[in-house]
Amino acid sequence: MIHILEEYFKNYPARRKVVEFLWNAGLSVRDGKVYIKDVEVPITGIAQATGVNRKIVYHTIEYIESKPALKILFENLSPKSSLISIAPLMGWEVLELTIQKGSYERVLAKVLQILAEKRIRVVEIFGSNPYEDKSKAYLVIEGVLPFEVIASMRTEGALEKIVIHTPERNKERMICPKCEVKYCPRKVIFTPGS
Repeated sequence: MIHILEEYFKNYPARRKVVEFLWNAGLSVRDGKVYIKDVEVPITGIAQATGVNRKIVYHTIEYIESKPALKILFENLSPKSSLISIAPLMGWEVLELTIQKGSYERVLAKVLQILAEKRIRVVEIFGSNPYEDKSKAYLVIEGVLPFEVIASMRTEGALEKIVIHTPERNKERMICPKCEVKYCPRKVIFTPGS
């Protein structure tokens, strides 16, 4: 969660749960209601998802709308689609990188340089670089990464963990202290005209 939200909700743990959910899901707040794009989201569903009662959700919405900075943020919030969960189904891989605090830009630049040198196409990059925690980056790679590319990445000291989401079973032999492989057996084959 971004710093401004931390500051506004540090004394309200229940509201903080709600605002974290809204923020992470990309749900906007307008006119006393919660929306995903232009579709209203039921307050009951938000309460159930966050483990609070509906009254807390209503108080959170009122609080957001009473603070101009929060109001502007949440009026303009929207969800982002991502290929992360479906990439292995398409025969692509996802690199999930856990990066030490303060090293996000440097490590991401190094990883992208390694991929560029090997002419590996990056389809999507999604990441988070919070102030007080480790950073995460997800890179959707078209196709399957050669072992030597992953070996090159493992030498980066600030890169704490590499999780490879893959459709390839033989990647499981690559496990090292920094690497973890998550295998997806349901690869979908697309053929032209289907």
